[in-house]
Amino acid sequence: MNYYDVLFHPTLLLATLLYSLMVISFELAYQHFLHKIEHVSGSYWIAKHIGSPFIHVLLLVALIYMTYPVLYGLESYNQAGERVLPTLSNLLNATGGQTMGLINTLFVVSVLLPLIPVINRFIALILPLQAIAGSGVLYAWLANYTGIEYSLFPKFNILAMIILLSFIAELAARAVANLLVQNSHENFSQREHSAGSPQSIFHSQGLEKIVHKSALLIFQVPVLLIYTLNLSAQ
Repeated sequence: MNYYDVLFHPTLLLATLLYSLMVISFELAYQHFLHKIEHVSGSYWIAKHIGSPFIHVLLLVALIYMTYPVLYGLESYNQAGERVLPTLSNLLNATGGQTMGLINTLFVVSVLLPLIPVINRFIALILPLQAIAGSGVLYAWLANYTGIEYSLFPKFNILAMIILLSFIAELAARAVANLLVQNSHENFSQREHSAGSPQSIFHSQGLEKIVHKSALLIFQVPVLLIYTLNLSAQ
């Protein structure tokens, strides 16, 4: 399958829809939770820098598992209807059920990457790097199971495309957040408060964070396909 076959595949569309609903629901609930504990510095820091990245990792792993093997442009069955790839459960059982290892790895990546000075300046790269790491680990399990040769490191042109699209996704997410928040703020101000009230300001800032982060998490899916299809193309 080519890029567009995968992007519009029913499995990927359904998984992306479920992923989007989970992401938006989590962000709405979690931002409300963070607002409630913002005056408790220790709990707030843990919830923001530990709790939030951990939930994002769980959602990402769920997306990768839901889209296997379509994520790599592969089909489980050949034209004769014979299974040519292992099921996800068989693959996980063959690797000793290393889901927790995958989650721990991605969580460490999500915590450590922002600490690197160069990466810290380009936050837009962190989410795609997490997704690439997660999909790469699953593909390595598949490759080892089937005995095919593979390399998890993309070519320079693929890497450059991923970086470029990551920044485009960041700009698009900010544009969506600004547009929706501006419209929401106008409606909210007219109905409830004046534009300069503390409640209105919190409403706008909280909503902007939710929309921006949710959009960025969703926009990483097309970026991820650039990497995963390059894996299977080998």
